[in-house]
Amino acid sequence: MFHCTTEDRVKRIFAEGELKPGRGGTVSFTEIPIGELDRMKYRHHGAKQVAIGFPRAYIQSLGLTPVWYLKHNPKILQALTALKASDPKGYKELLPFIDENDDVAPFQEIRTTSSVKIEEAVWILTTNRDDNLLPVIPDIDKFQAKHGRISKSYWHRSHQMEILSEWQFTRLVKNESGVPKEFQFIGEYYWRRKVTTENELSVILPVHERKILFEITQLEEHAAYEGPWRFIDVARFIVKVLLEAGEHVEDALPYRLIKDVARL
Repeated sequence: MFHCTTEDRVKRIFAEGELKPGRGGTVSFTEIPIGELDRMKYRHHGAKQVAIGFPRAYIQSLGLTPVWYLKHNPKILQALTALKASDPKGYKELLPFIDENDDVAPFQEIRTTSSVKIEEAVWILTTNRDDNLLPVIPDIDKFQAKHGRISKSYWHRSHQMEILSEWQFTRLVKNESGVPKEFQFIGEYYWRRKVTTENELSVILPVHERKILFEITQLEEHAAYEGPWRFIDVARFIVKVLLEAGEHVEDALPYRLIKDVARL
């Protein structure tokens, strides 16, 4: 998960199409578990923040390495100082992954010295929401116009924990020839908001007539989605559609976590 705190920086990343190594020559990520991501958010207090998630397998292909924090280990720091004197070239290779003064090891930082293609992103978190409580991400429309739809969610611990257990709904969009062109996925919370409306209707009670608020299903919207599914079922659905369309799973889903999902 890559983290940034300014709106202009998010827009620039989307426009450039990549995360470029910074002054230290690296791009940094955190491997904090989903349920603990708020620890990263609270480091920056009330600032508007965005986090961009990538498949670990993709970052691995770029040569990811955990950071070696040496603030509390003077012996290793001394050994590296000796290496710097005896083998400057070798020390230079290690330097991007060494931090002598800081200690943020609890955030499980990893780094790569390569540029990271934004098109490989699979999830975006934001601490900002609009009046309808929907996630607000700067220039997300431009991102999706170029790279396709991406999962988005509000950055709050309760939301991230609910994602792990929330029912999912799917919608397959096909072109005029009937060929699949887009997968749409939505969690139950936002699905309900999408397929239902609230209407206040008059109800005749034994003593008097009363206005009651009803949640009414929009039948066409409801029929457009399949589900509810668990995440593993969504994965199976994607694989099934790809196979039926003649795609090779190895090429279409190179970073899938469950390698034999096609057999389920």
